[in-house]
Amino acid sequence: MRFSDMFITALENLGRRKVRTVLTSTGVIVGILTIVTMVSLGVGVQREVRSQFAALGLENVFVRPGEAREDADFFTQFGLPSRANPLTPEAVAAWAAQPDVRSVTPQVSLLGVNSILELPTGQQSRIRVTGVESFANPFRTDPAPLAGDVRPLDQPGSVILAAGSLPDGVEPAALVGQDVTILLRSPRGESERFVLRVAGVNDLTENEVQASVVDMVAMKAWWFNTPDYLASQGYDLVVVRTNDVAAAAQLVRSLRSEGFQVQSLELILEQANRVFAVINVMLASVGGLALFVASLGIVNTMIMAIYERTREIGTLKAIGASRGDIRGLFMIEAGLIGLLGGAVGIVGGWLVGLLLNQIIGWYIAREGLPIAATFFVTPWWLALVALIFAALIGIVAGLYPAARAARLDPLVALRYE
Repeated sequence: MRFSDMFITALENLGRRKVRTVLTSTGVIVGILTIVTMVSLGVGVQREVRSQFAALGLENVFVRPGEAREDADFFTQFGLPSRANPLTPEAVAAWAAQPDVRSVTPQVSLLGVNSILELPTGQQSRIRVTGVESFANPFRTDPAPLAGDVRPLDQPGSVILAAGSLPDGVEPAALVGQDVTILLRSPRGESERFVLRVAGVNDLTENEVQASVVDMVAMKAWWFNTPDYLASQGYDLVVVRTNDVAAAAQLVRSLRSEGFQVQSLELILEQANRVFAVINVMLASVGGLALFVASLGIVNTMIMAIYERTREIGTLKAIGASRGDIRGLFMIEAGLIGLLGGAVGIVGGWLVGLLLNQIIGWYIAREGLPIAATFFVTPWWLALVALIFAALIGIVAGLYPAARAARLDPLVALRYE
């Protein structure tokens, strides 16, 4: 028999028992639908993570001082830290001079420093002094200006206030161009005032004030009572932006050999991809269990078909059909059952993903979360692999029934009632 004849015959045989064919393929539908939906979630989340990392900049290298010496005292925010390899201005200048480096942004942290904002009217509020972010934060909406200029500060002596840092009843526009005071109070009982001019006010609800790195260094030098703080302790973090990812990887190796603590988003993304690969396998295994049950249903259906078509098998052998033809006929039927279930399951999984995306989008909008993402994504390769996998499940499930049908004696089959 030619393959085309076997294929047409297999379609006709499945058409005789339409209800049984549909019910048998239901298990495959459920399994493929589950696999497509679960893996679509993993693919969507992985794609979103990649896009967020790309927005942050895979060419960014985050450099921190070397680990503290073993004989250093226990560090608190009240005691001067001991750094084995500080990020001095000289080191920062040397990195900025490298040909593959696009920009270098030093940062200082005032976490744990007791800070109070004092307005010209005498009103006070507790705040947190922060620097300007050197890269986009995907989990935070970009601040909008309420008054003045809220662009990143490039000159010392100015601050950007967040709306959440202002006492109730204060008009943001009235503060632009005015001098405000950042009051620091140390555990020693001392206090120091830093007078800065308001450049602008943004709409962030956090009680924070953005200051330039120069002013923050001065605050930290007073806090630790170390006038030469920057020369001895250096910056807390330096973000080095290179021209490309390859240059970033080379810089990571170079800086680590010099004793700095270095992180790269590219390296973190590689680890995240490995984790997502494991997660996708685990998600797909849920549907794999359903497909295993479905394969048993296909085996049962094909064995029942052998009993029903024993005389037909004997007739085919009597007119010249070989064992291979009979085996191929039943395997094609089993494969078509898997193919039918796979096609319907893929469409179903895609539709379920669309529905869940709508529900998630509605929930995010209702909660006002700063997230705009598609969590369920069904790429073409996933649909193709799922379709081929479903057909293979059907073919493998039909191996035993097909072999059993091929072994039937034609004389015994023709006498079968």
